[in-house]
Amino acid sequence: MGIQFLSNEDGQITAVLVPLKEWKRIERKVKAFDIADGIRQGLKEAEKIEKGEMRAKNIEQLLDELT
Repeated sequence: MGIQFLSNEDGQITAVLVPLKEWKRIERKVKAFDIADGIRQGLKEAEKIEKGEMRAKNIEQLLDELT
């Protein structure tokens, strides 16, 4: 089964049905992207801290970001 499109009475596409295997693959890619984006943001913050443009966070602030 491939990707299916659902439409309303007017013929407008209102939803997409994706096979579970494909959905799991998409979820893995999104998770990997989110992890990479977090690392990029952390590196940017580290550069700003080194340049004196930003203050370093204490451990409580770092832990708060994880929740």
